Amino acid sequence: MKDYIIRFFFGGAISVIAALIAQLTNGRIGGIFMAFPAILLASLTIINRKNGQHKAEEDAKGAIIGALAFVLTAIVLSLTLQKLPGALSLLLSLVVWLLCAIGLYVLSYRSNWLRVRKQPSSQAANKEQQH
Repeated sequence: MKDYIIRFFFGGAISVIAALIAQLTNGRIGGIFMAFPAILLASLTIINRKNGQHKAEEDAKGAIIGALAFVLTAIVLSLTLQKLPGALSLLLSLVVWLLCAIGLYVLSYRSNWLRVRKQPSSQAANKEQQH
């Protein structure tokens, strides 16, 4: 439960800071901060501590796919918000994100890029060196 509270407050604090920056500056600078991966950083830290580096590395690779889909979504939004009604633009962007995320996941999984090779335990490595 403590881990969820940490993620909640860290993500919330970053969101508030990003919104304040957007109000004090122009929207583009605020938008840059809105893309800050607050939840990802907090989550990877917790996963690394509880489940080890291997699991955190797996999740980080999955986050790369999510980030690429996020970038494509932002591009679609920036191109459609002035031409389509807001709700339709958001819906279209959500569909783009979903298709990109699933498509990129399938491609990366098939290419074995997503699979993180587990490091041999130190005991197993020591036994191999002795033989």
